[in-house]
Amino acid sequence: MSDPGRPEPTNWFRRWHLYAITLGATVVLVVSYFSDLGTESVQLVAPPIRDNTSPLPYPRTGTYFIEHDALPTVEELARYDVVVIDSEWQHRAPKSFFDDLRRANPQVRLLAYVNPVYALREIGSREYWANNYKIWQFGDDKVSRFPDEWLARTANGELADVWDGRYLTNLTDEAPRVNGQLYVEYVADWVIDQIWSTGIWDGIFLDVWGDRLYNTDHESWDIDRNGTDELPEQIYGPDTPMDRGLTIGEQRMRAAMPTALLVINGVRVLRSAMIDGRVWESFTDPLADREALADLTNYVDVSTGTDHRLPGMMMTIDTRRVEAGSPQDYQRARFELGATLLQDGYWAPMGSNYGEIAYYDEMDGGGLGRGYLGRAREDNPDMAALSKPSVDGTGSPATGVFRRDFDNGIVLVNAGDAPQTITLERTYRRLRGTQDPNTNNGEETTAVTLAPKDGIVLLR
Repeated sequence: MSDPGRPEPTNWFRRWHLYAITLGATVVLVVSYFSDLGTESVQLVAPPIRDNTSPLPYPRTGTYFIEHDALPTVEELARYDVVVIDSEWQHRAPKSFFDDLRRANPQVRLLAYVNPVYALREIGSREYWANNYKIWQFGDDKVSRFPDEWLARTANGELADVWDGRYLTNLTDEAPRVNGQLYVEYVADWVIDQIWSTGIWDGIFLDVWGDRLYNTDHESWDIDRNGTDELPEQIYGPDTPMDRGLTIGEQRMRAAMPTALLVINGVRVLRSAMIDGRVWESFTDPLADREALADLTNYVDVSTGTDHRLPGMMMTIDTRRVEAGSPQDYQRARFELGATLLQDGYWAPMGSNYGEIAYYDEMDGGGLGRGYLGRAREDNPDMAALSKPSVDGTGSPATGVFRRDFDNGIVLVNAGDAPQTITLERTYRRLRGTQDPNTNNGEETTAVTLAPKDGIVLLR
């Protein structure tokens, strides 16, 4: 779908960028939506109530597709348990697309991607960017009338530039009020009224929603417009203006959207069960300057915490960063998925950017089907459980190696810096795949050797 007036979509691939089981009864919202495109009006309803008695089997998968030109097919998206796409697709794609996707995969969870942190200063047509026209208050002349008081400025008047002509907004609780509202309250109302009310989505993916922002050119700025710049430690961190502001927004959204999945992409202290889960971008990826064991530990610690809404929706995201189809590509995929399987999250592998979906044999067992590993034999393991010595069951069979057991198989992950040979307590079978037949050859085995930053799925 093209729009000659919009910015180039490649800029959107550089986002700082889940699926869980919704608790309680779904409140059905019926609204009339009249498209600006001039098409017939349709009635949309909230997603149907689903069976919440049985948690999803493993592996749990996702995709994080935020390209703006065209969507993957229904068949491609239906392979994943959670699908994150830009909220603008609620206007661009026909309702039948979402209906067909839910028919193809009744368990899929659809999350609307939004970024309320970086103000958009350029825009295309209203039909293509309906939600952005609303939040950033563009008129038909394509001029934004967004209140300047809600932008982050220094005491000398400089805007906090983020990248590509976008500017930081002021989500703190000390931002100036406009028409009696904080910006964070305005954002929450926009999400509630413009996105959740359509009934298309299972939840909201809040990008760059964190206690600390690192990629602005002004770490110090005047949050209350009193003529004095606040230092980073006066803005960010627990019980600071940014933390308190985000909490106001979370409470406002949760009150109006009690069944919505709220997932954040940012380093954030979760509290009071307002948020369902967090995202780890470039998860365990040394090519993105991530330390594998530290990432894995943080993911497990946050997942096993008690401050997010249960059962939670944690998500890990990785782009390829190596040659597609190479041995390095498949090894990285085994490790990233394996590390995700050590807890209950959803792994979203992407291609070279967030406009290219990816799929690996380990995600469906080389054709065995979604959730082929079945249920986990040890629920919600923390790092103590994953690190306890073990040659049979969830634990650590060697230094730097972690194992988790499922009804139909096991996963082994070597997060260390040295190869490790693991002797198994019984005979297992390798997956039979088409992408990497040297690893997934379908053979029976009683021992495996794992290279550093490698993993493997074995079947009982």
